[in-house]
Amino acid sequence: MRNAFTLSEAGVRNINRTIQSVNRMKVSGPQGDLPFRQNPKRQTSSSSTSIQIGKTKAKWEKGDEATIDVWKKDGAGGMEPSLKEDGTAITFKAYNLFVNVEAKSFVACVGGWLVAAECEGE
Repeated sequence: MRNAFTLSEAGVRNINRTIQSVNRMKVSGPQGDLPFRQNPKRQTSSSSTSIQIGKTKAKWEKGDEATIDVWKKDGAGGMEPSLKEDGTAITFKAYNLFVNVEAKSFVACVGGWLVAAECEGE
């Protein structure tokens, strides 16, 4: 069963205004994130809820915190390290509750917590 939805003229105008506002926003941050204001009633207690992709420097044991190098997409569709203007790596700290992670593995973290890791084998 399909549900059909129709938009009023006011709804279409609101959507168009939102799109125009987003298109005018300046890209900010090392990963090129768009700035936005979140509803204060819906904000979480963690300082960062966006996903961060990085690479481990050394083996990351379950139950430990680690400093992770931030990685980003390059122009060719691959990945490259995110660097500051002085050439040093941009990093973040995260805590691992799940599994031992090998050195030089890609990881995904949200709010300072490991949520996915690159694995060898199966």
